[in-house]
Amino acid sequence: MRLNLFFRKAYPTAFSIERLFDQLSEAFVQRGVSVHRLELPEYNNTLGNVRSNNRWARTQVQGCSRKEPCIHHVTGDVNSIVFALRGPSVITIHDCNPLLRYPRWHPRYWFYRWMIFEGPARRAAAVTVISEKTRRELVELTSVKEEKLHVIPNFVDPAFVPRDRPFNTARPTILQIGVKPNKNLARLAEALAGVPCRLEIIGQPSDDDLAALEAHNIEFNWATGLSDAEVRQRYTECDLLAFVSTYEGFGLPILEAQVTGRPVVTSNLSPHREVAGPGGAALVDPFEPAAIREGILQVIRHPEYRNQLIERGRENVVDYHIDSVANRYLDLYSSLL
Repeated sequence: MRLNLFFRKAYPTAFSIERLFDQLSEAFVQRGVSVHRLELPEYNNTLGNVRSNNRWARTQVQGCSRKEPCIHHVTGDVNSIVFALRGPSVITIHDCNPLLRYPRWHPRYWFYRWMIFEGPARRAAAVTVISEKTRRELVELTSVKEEKLHVIPNFVDPAFVPRDRPFNTARPTILQIGVKPNKNLARLAEALAGVPCRLEIIGQPSDDDLAALEAHNIEFNWATGLSDAEVRQRYTECDLLAFVSTYEGFGLPILEAQVTGRPVVTSNLSPHREVAGPGGAALVDPFEPAAIREGILQVIRHPEYRNQLIERGRENVVDYHIDSVANRYLDLYSSLL
């Protein structure tokens, strides 16, 4: 089998899709698949660039034959190129945020709906989504047929391994992953006001978030441009993960903390609670700073509860191994040939 994996043009600050499928590529190759990595020449953010990318994609899929059947897989964000591909194609939709961000009267709503979501989903042979939540949203927001949708979750990078560390109850280091508006940093800052702790932030906070951190006298540090190894080190050095975002397509940091052996405080929303697993995280209302504060204090003050979260988290991550996820994709590809 030949697998053409299509990627968006690389962004300097967004690389989660690339990291996910580059690692899956290695697993596919180990299973005898011929993988071709194809990165689009243009950002897919205007109609002119969409046309340019489609013309380019059409030139990349020559040479497929009965002797070497091909599957084309668009890995995310650039699903419109599926219109240029001949043969079985798969698209992956990570979340439906653009359809929720814009009102229906806005031109960008219709651009995203027909060029990224509904149109490509109708054209593709199969659509994979990374969570049950994304599947439900896609059904609610579009007319895509449910039988086309396949839930295949993300996996935890195998480089994440358990790292024991005594919990610093006097002044814990709390890890925050991400700084986009949905990551809810301002409410977390309010929740931590007066709590002896240090907040370690991956990403550069906005001016508004910096103002909130300073207004609540939070001791914090932020870093950007970290290598994968440096990100893993941040997990090792923290005492707990606060992942109280208001919207996610999946929520991979929850699993990364669980593998490392750190307790998690996360949002009582979907997909957070499903990803965390039963008893795998302290679930809080992300819209209420008082609830976030209480969840964090429960972890800090109660060692038995904290250790229970860590143990349940370790049990939960077994279901998110790369081999299991790779096999599910390969089963889907084979069913389309």
